[in-house]
Amino acid sequence: MIRSFCLGLLLFTSFDLLAFDIKTFREGVSNKSAIYNDFTSRPETDALFTEGRVSESNKRLKALIPGDKKTVYDFFILANMLFQNDREASYKFMVEAENKEPENPFVLFERGIHEHRLGNYSLAQTYYERFQESGLSNGNVMLSAYLTHVYLMTGQAEKALISWKEANFGRNHTSIEKAMYTIFSKNNQEHNRESLVSEIKSGATLKLCDLYQLDSNWEVDWWNYKPKKTYLKYDIKLAALTLKSGTIDDKYFQLCSDTESVSDQMYISRLREIGFFSESEILPESSSLIYEILKRLISTKSMTPEEFLKRFENQIVSLSKKYPNDRKYFDVLAYLYANTGNQEKLKSIDRYGWKNLKIENYALSSIAGIDPKSELYISALNEALEDFPLSATLSQYRLIVETEHKEDAFIKFAASQFANVKNNWSGPYRLNDYMASLKYELDKLEKRL
Repeated sequence: MIRSFCLGLLLFTSFDLLAFDIKTFREGVSNKSAIYNDFTSRPETDALFTEGRVSESNKRLKALIPGDKKTVYDFFILANMLFQNDREASYKFMVEAENKEPENPFVLFERGIHEHRLGNYSLAQTYYERFQESGLSNGNVMLSAYLTHVYLMTGQAEKALISWKEANFGRNHTSIEKAMYTIFSKNNQEHNRESLVSEIKSGATLKLCDLYQLDSNWEVDWWNYKPKKTYLKYDIKLAALTLKSGTIDDKYFQLCSDTESVSDQMYISRLREIGFFSESEILPESSSLIYEILKRLISTKSMTPEEFLKRFENQIVSLSKKYPNDRKYFDVLAYLYANTGNQEKLKSIDRYGWKNLKIENYALSSIAGIDPKSELYISALNEALEDFPLSATLSQYRLIVETEHKEDAFIKFAASQFANVKNNWSGPYRLNDYMASLKYELDKLEKRL
């Protein structure tokens, strides 16, 4: 149940050569892990997750050992167990572990990961280097890769190139690229699921489609998704308890829960059966279902973007105001405005998605509508880079227009690729290519000087 790959080092490092007592720490973590693993293996704990009550599970997990009885092992284990679904608590517990043992190399490494994830690169560098100095980091390619990125983000290109060579990407590319998910993934699916279940139980029954969509495409990492079968069974049970058989809401749920097994033709037929194409049709109050319906209608040419917009624009706008944090309503509006030439309305959606929803793609769309030769473009680009400093596309835009600080632009462009390995996993260029390109460009700039 423990995320950290520090434990792998605990198992295989020769502790008799080191000042730090690895044996004691390893045994302490192992002994305390039994308590927490017993909790996570209980049927009632599984039930809490299945029922969308992850906060309750986390609360019980934290309380297994009273606060004044917790040791460094408890804090270390809890920080790792809560790393994905309670980031604030995870950070707090690792800080407590550091307070207990400020020179513990494994705690230092984890502290580096936490600070790295928060974008505190100089602090992350300090922790990583202290772990490196402990003598326990030999062969830890993830450390070398993480150090490469923080060196790039702090403008230390020479150190980054040395650290990257030590990572030996050619032999370790899969583990390195997957390790970037640990740092840069922002997804908290259990929290999102808990929110949806709570909304549904409070009366928003059409959010069942959003819940079913989430559980049908559960993110394992950036490259792998799979259905959560136990969660999907619960979703169907919850629908049966909250929806009256034969009602329009029940028919919509049947439609969204059968999506994968229904052909396009059958899907459109079922929409006709429930009166979707009538002039007085009211859209379902589910952004996921509206998104799917729009996709099916456009792909089958059953309705044009112009027709969909004319009929449903007011309803979608109203829903977007009712649920201002639900991006899919805005995704639908953005698609419709972009495909019907409504540039002014698209600009408004782009700005909202950028500034309120904090979504990079909306910033990109907003900047795409500005003349690259104008002062407004440079201003908007810099503003976007402030909000999305790890954006590979924005970094590339800057690289194109930058004249005074070309070296920094090259460095930041290479750094941005570490946060975007999900996009170049199967592309023509990998991290090694970007780092080689960086070295080449920096060598050229140095020769010019």
